[in-house]
Amino acid sequence: MKSLSPKLIVSLLAVGVAAGITGIVLTLLLHAVQHWVFGYPADVVLPYRVMVEESSPLRRWLVLLLCGGVVGAGWVWLHRKAAPLVPIKTAVVSGREMPLAATLLHGLLQIVTVALGSPLGREVAPREISAALAERWAKWRGLDAEERGVLLACASGAGLAAVYNVPLAAAVFALETLMLSWSRDRLLAALIACGTAVLVVRAGLGDVIQYPMPAFPLPDWGFNVWALAVAPLLALGVWGFERCMGRLPEIPRRSVRMVWVALAAFGLIGFLAWWFPEIMGNGKAGNQLSFAGDLDWRYALGLLGAKWAALLLATLAGAYGGRITPSMMLGGLIAFAAACGWNVLLPGVDAGRRRLWGRWCFGCGAENAGNSAGVYAGAVAPIAGAVAAAVFVYGASTGGVPFAAGGGGRLRRAVWDGKRLPEKWFQLCRNLLCLFRCVEACVLASLKLSLALQDIVFR
Repeated sequence: MKSLSPKLIVSLLAVGVAAGITGIVLTLLLHAVQHWVFGYPADVVLPYRVMVEESSPLRRWLVLLLCGGVVGAGWVWLHRKAAPLVPIKTAVVSGREMPLAATLLHGLLQIVTVALGSPLGREVAPREISAALAERWAKWRGLDAEERGVLLACASGAGLAAVYNVPLAAAVFALETLMLSWSRDRLLAALIACGTAVLVVRAGLGDVIQYPMPAFPLPDWGFNVWALAVAPLLALGVWGFERCMGRLPEIPRRSVRMVWVALAAFGLIGFLAWWFPEIMGNGKAGNQLSFAGDLDWRYALGLLGAKWAALLLATLAGAYGGRITPSMMLGGLIAFAAACGWNVLLPGVDAGRRRLWGRWCFGCGAENAGNSAGVYAGAVAPIAGAVAAAVFVYGASTGGVPFAAGGGGRLRRAVWDGKRLPEKWFQLCRNLLCLFRCVEACVLASLKLSLALQDIVFR
């Protein structure tokens, strides 16, 4: 694609509007089902975490049992009666057509089951529906194969932007995981579609930040040392989770046995929710809990194990959904527990535990959001994950930039100015910091410029 043609620009604006409307409809559907199953009037504005925590354990179990019935019956029927589903990645790369009716039903099932307590994410549904709608538009407008692929990738990114209010991160995601290339025209195409979708959603639902938090200062050297120390633990957690997912037995999705498997799996999730209600839903409830520091290390470990098991059981049951928010919850809980252990051994690092724990959970969530975005898209998206995590918490303000890329400056000053490290470690850090400075400068400059442009264009 040498340049953006007028036909393609109009198409990008159209799919952006379609993705925005899709995001609004699916969000309203999600909230309507949540209010209905937990017995709240539709006009009551209440976080999902409060709904599940204030409901009785028996009600949570019954709701999840209902979710299992919908998962089993819904997807068995879909795999038996509807056209075969085509993943977005396959549609973009190979040119296979995404069936519109089957994709719409598939997306609606994802939203309904997440509202009923499925532990998977809700971001895949708007991406798939937006891409399927873009497929029909491309065919109607007579776009060539390359323009069609760009339009589908941008529509998928626009769906992600619409559901999470993150136009910049969604544009980077579309480039990094679907188009697999970076160019000025493709970046502009992604920004047009994602920006249009977010404008539509903000006009309909308002400008909502997923996790409102105060802007923290740059991390100090103690935090950076902790981040370096805990990074292998996070990587081990990601590896272990994917190993567990890979070892799940495969049951034919068309088999009637899946109905009984789904009922049994979600019944077990219901028993876990009896003691850990925050495992219900895509993980936002658990993220809010860990960000606020309203739990101790025992409950954090228990919630981590329960969410881990719930995700495995839901996948075994044949449920579909995203992994961005669930991965953020797992990563945040691992970071929270690691922070508790660190403070026992080295209490001098702790300068206000609750504030630092919130930042650690955020940093861990950024790592896992990047990895999980790649899991369901077929490629790892660390840049999109870092940008998404910053905007999830801080919106478009540059206050979130230090948590994505700004720690290197403080670590550099600690080593160069303080010189408190032994000589052999100082030499090692000196070599590593040459690389850190280059990466830091590039990432900080690009993120600050991009977030500033987003602030101007989309607000």
